[in-house]
Amino acid sequence: MANQLNHYSLLHKVFTSHPKNKYLNRVALPISKILCFTPIFILPFLTNKLNLLNRLTAYLNERLPILFDKWVSKKVKDEDIVLVWAWAGLSTIKAAKKRGKVAILEECGSCNRHQNEILAEEYDRLQLRFEKPNSKFIIDRELKEAEMADYILCPSEYVAKSFIKYGLNRDKIKVIPYGVNLEIFKPTPCIKSDFTIIFVGSIGVRKGLIYLFKALEILKFKYPINCLIIGTVDSEFKEIFNLYKHLIYHIKSVNHKELIHYYNSASVFILPSLDEGMAYVQLEAMACGLPVICTPNSGCESIITNGIEGFIIPIKDSNELVKNVEKLYLDKDLLNMMGKNAYLKAQSFSWNAYGKKLVDFLNRV
Repeated sequence: MANQLNHYSLLHKVFTSHPKNKYLNRVALPISKILCFTPIFILPFLTNKLNLLNRLTAYLNERLPILFDKWVSKKVKDEDIVLVWAWAGLSTIKAAKKRGKVAILEECGSCNRHQNEILAEEYDRLQLRFEKPNSKFIIDRELKEAEMADYILCPSEYVAKSFIKYGLNRDKIKVIPYGVNLEIFKPTPCIKSDFTIIFVGSIGVRKGLIYLFKALEILKFKYPINCLIIGTVDSEFKEIFNLYKHLIYHIKSVNHKELIHYYNSASVFILPSLDEGMAYVQLEAMACGLPVICTPNSGCESIITNGIEGFIIPIKDSNELVKNVEKLYLDKDLLNMMGKNAYLKAQSFSWNAYGKKLVDFLNRV
């Protein structure tokens, strides 16, 4: 976002608690435009790494953003528009509005209250302990920010709806889907001898993988289908994962730029998530020419038309997964057509396209 705003000469300052080199390693931002707060977030990082006092780690993760927020609120002076990160910008929003500025809240994920409700229900269904729900402190703070901000910036309709659900005015919400690096992710020559499903992401309850596993039990009994899963397994999900790992080929970690090889060797990308903001991996797979089977909760409705670039299925529905994988497995023409459609659709979701939409919105504001 900062890179795109800078490209259009709209970026005044970036306030961050990350070291400057964290930004410079990713995008070419002028150092003069980056203001760094003391890297206080090393504290919860260390307590978590050293397994020291989980409550202390949680407390620091919740409260340290407030110190950052207060620091930024003192710096907001010459900007016309202030764009803040969710539940770390309440003081900055207040300061911006007091000075007659426009305050925009960036919500990369769904409403924290909504997250708690949908995940608590699933953890209970799977008889797992929901160890890290969003606290009341975070939920209340985020909703106050959403109410106070002039606009809410969301990456998908799913995120927008999760706030409307709790009374937020739809008129103040702007949906701008994220982009994909089309220089990295693109089709490459590859012989696909087998039909392979691919999933990329953290392996746990939130991603809805239990429903993919149950679908694989049926599919692999009927067809010679492979499934590749790339990602680390959440600790509370390991017992369930171990029950189904015979159905898949698992790789714990892959360098981000190397994912292109795995996408191009696969046949279809599946993301059965229960909750996302807008998963980048969907666009990465599409840019490599893969059709996508996903849920509305993956944030896909802003980038995929059901039946054109893939299939959008209800959450928690293994039968729909089976039905749609079968369609693609049995109909190679449909598989190829959807793959081509996915590739073409992804071309309109570059980061430059994202920047243009963002700048158009800010200029109207």
